[in-house]
Parts: sequence; C-alpha cells; structure tokens
Amino acid sequence: MSDPNLLPALQKRRLPGWVFWSLSTPLLVYLLAVEAAAVMVTGIALSATRWRVADVALMMALVTCGALAIEVTRAVGEPHGTVVRDMHAVWFIAAAVLLPPVYVLVLPAPLTILKLWRNHSMVTYRRVFSAAANALAYGLAGVVFRALPDTSAGPVADGGAHILPWTLALTAAGVVGLAVNNALLLPAIRLSDPEARIRELVTNREAVFTDLLQLSLAILITLPTGIRAYLLAAALPAVLAQRRFLMHAQLVSDARIDPKTGLLNALTWQREAKVEVDRASRTDTPLALAIADIDHFKQVNDTYGHLAGDTVLATLAAAMRALLRDYDLIGRFGGEEFTILLPHTTAPEAAQIAERLREKISQITTTIDRPGQASTSLQVTISIGVAPTAGSGMDLNDLIAAADSALYQAKHMGRNRVCLSSESPAVNRDKIC
Repeated sequence: MSDPNLLPALQKRRLPGWVFWSLSTPLLVYLLAVEAAAVMVTGIALSATRWRVADVALMMALVTCGALAIEVTRAVGEPHGTVVRDMHAVWFIAAAVLLPPVYVLVLPAPLTILKLWRNHSMVTYRRVFSAAANALAYGLAGVVFRALPDTSAGPVADGGAHILPWTLALTAAGVVGLAVNNALLLPAIRLSDPEARIRELVTNREAVFTDLLQLSLAILITLPTGIRAYLLAAALPAVLAQRRFLMHAQLVSDARIDPKTGLLNALTWQREAKVEVDRASRTDTPLALAIADIDHFKQVNDTYGHLAGDTVLATLAAAMRALLRDYDLIGRFGGEEFTILLPHTTAPEAAQIAERLREKISQITTTIDRPGQASTSLQVTISIGVAPTAGSGMDLNDLIAAADSALYQAKHMGRNRVCLSSESPAVNRDKIC
C-alpha cells in the first residue's frame, strides 16, 4: 500500500508550489507526527546497527527491484480517491525479515525519491507521508519477526522441517506490516475527508485481494532469497508481471472514467446506455433518461476559478451517485452536464427521482479553499430534463434529444426545476413542469 490519495481536501489543492502548510491543523499535525516518528526510529536504528557487506548488497538488490517495478509502470497514473497498492510491500516485507531493521526503515526513501523524479504530477508531501508510514509499519514487522523464537524465525535453512515454521513467521510479519500500514493511513484519510467511506477503501474485495497478493508474492520472494540471495533475480519477474497486470486493470478503468468526477465518461456512458435502452425496447419495460445541468456554472468558474469548479463537479457527482440506485447509470456528458439512465422506471418514478436529486443538491454546501484566502461556502442548484419511455421504440439518441429539450424548458422557466419531455402521470408538485 502506498498513497492514501487524500480526497477531497488534498486533491483540490494540487496547485503548483509547496502547499503542505495550508492543510487543516489536525491533518498537518498527524502527518508531521508520523514523519517525525519515522525519522526518530530510523536514527535510533542507525546508531545500533552493525554493518555487513552482505546486508548492504541485499539492500541494494531490493532497491533495484523496487526501482525496476516503478520504471515498468511509471507511465500509468494513480487513481484518486482510494488507497493505492503499488506492490512495494513485497520488497518491504523481504527487507523486514532478511535484514536488520534499519534497512527496511531506509528502503522507502530511495523508492519515493525515484517516484517523484519520474512522475512530476505526484504531490510531494503525500509521498513523504506514505514513505514514513511504510517505514514504521514494516520496521515493526521486522521487530515482530525477530521477537519470535529461533525455532520459528531466525536464519532460514536450506530445507528441512524449519522451512514451515519460518514461512509461518514470515507470514505473520507480513500481516503485521500490512495491517499497521493501513492503520497509519486511515486517520489521514479521515482527517482530510470526514465523509470518506473507510470500510470500502480497506475491506472491499479488490483491496483484500491485492493485500493477499502482495503477501503471497512477498513469501514467494523472501523464502528463496533467504536461502540464496541470488534467487531474488529469478523471483523478480513474477512481481513485475503482477504489477503490470494490476496497472492494466487501472488503464481499462481510466479509459471508462471521467477523471474530474469519477463517473462514466460520455463515450462509455453512451455505449452502456445503448445496451440498456435496446434491452428495454425488446422486453417492453419502462425506462427514463435524465439530463442534469448545473445552474450558472460559468459564474462559479469566473468568480472562484476552475479548480473551484472542479471541486463543485466532484462534490455533486458524488452526491448524485449516492442518491441514485445501484443499477442506475450516471455519467458526465460534458462540461457541467450529467446524463442519468433510469432502467425499470416509469414516468412518475423518474419525476420523483429527479425531483429528489434537485432538492438534495440544492442543500449541499461545497467548501472552496483558495491559497491565501479564507474558505468560501458555495451552494449551487441544478435543472433536470427527463424523457420517459415505455417500450415506445425510441432509441438512445431520441431519448437524449427529448431530455435535452426538457432541460432547455427547465432553464427557460427559471432553472432549479425538473421538466418532463411530455405529459405524464407524475404528481404535479412545485418545481416540476
């Protein structure tokens, strides 16, 4: 695990220059405390270490392996709003078990420097914090391994009965390292975004699978390397292949997702929406399409800047996604417009869903932080056009055109309202035209 990608408080501060000191006080104190602890522990370990050429050589080999893993995937960006698992835990666990503690405390530093040098879009203070968290977590893993009796830990033999207990001790150390690293990162996420869904970040299926994968690879690499150091070269390709596999999945995701909102991009949304519309037409089931547009969004950009506009887009996108059903399909259609496909939804139901969205969005306050200025609280409204159908033979383009026409009507009638594209049995309430 590497970078908590602290959102939204940190993501919206991705401005040129050093903005570390502009973070909120609790978050700033926590980051500095973790970093100071890492420096202090490393200093103590340095003074207590007996240096051996073989240890230094193995350390350099692990640094080289980590550097190669960075190089083969450095063209791939890292997703925001999640905890990134970059497979470096494999090298950290190996160093924690095979080398004195000082080496694993130092190991994250050169890898972090290389990352920052090769990818200038990364935020320095986030990387520094991640390196400190890694050092403390896997340093503790090394201490735990050495605290076990030599019958379980100690030097690994060439074979025999000692292999099994040694592997179990290695596994225990790896689990400790991964768990403590998680524990150090999660408070930073919570302090930067009190509404972050911590459980989803750490215990979702993908996160658990990746942690298990890192632990498994660490065992497969550390065990042969503990027997003969040169076997590390034979194990390296397995880690590189897994790293590229994980990054390929991310590339596929990046091709589908709008980076500013985390929603489907226009092309992906249209492709998936067409499948749903065709299915509804074949089965003669109701379906509706809505287009939501942020009112006076240009004024937000002109008054507060485009970074503030991006913050508003991300906030509203997250709110709409939370308010919709799991099977509804929402995407960013362009600019400040969002398209929403509502399968198995009649006209009255679509009107109710759209009205609920409109009402809830109008109550959301977005905090705009600008360097050197006081924070600003901003509320915006949306207008929504809805085009329902019930197996009438309308294709996706027809529905988009009808919803767009209804949206134009909502704008023309004063904004902050929902309009239907045709007569429907929807409840006649205020703000619905």
